[in-house]
Amino acid sequence: MTDRLTRKPIAIAADHRGVALKARLTAWLETEGYAVKDCGTGSAAERVDAMDYAVALVTEIKQGRSDFAVGICGSGQMMAIAANRFPFIRATLLHTVEEAASARQHGDANLLALGADTLDGTTAEQMLRLFLTTPALGDRYAERRERLARLDPSAL
Repeated sequence: MTDRLTRKPIAIAADHRGVALKARLTAWLETEGYAVKDCGTGSAAERVDAMDYAVALVTEIKQGRSDFAVGICGSGQMMAIAANRFPFIRATLLHTVEEAASARQHGDANLLALGADTLDGTTAEQMLRLFLTTPALGDRYAERRERLARLDPSAL
């Protein structure tokens, strides 16, 4: 296995549609030796809003308790959209395993958004493995990330 990029717990959360995939990925993370911070929800029985769980993940990163987070909802869209409202978050919504390396290398993504309705568990595990073991590239990609951090939406 490639070197890990963090020793901190991986924060993970899901809405009601992502509970089963969250349980599978939590078990996979623990089997791989990662600590896990479960930020909810624990039940698929009651409808909840993915946005609330995206904010819980963002909080874990903001407070320095986690370097990486995984957010799961039906499509993954709301997890990514809500998380990306915060300037220190670089959430990525992936559809293929190959995208995981690019998201980390080029964008230094720190929150992986997944669609429980669109991914099978094996593919999600493969994405997560690459996401947690692929370092960000330097050079022009580092410059791009620095520019991204300086974007000022209030200037528009």
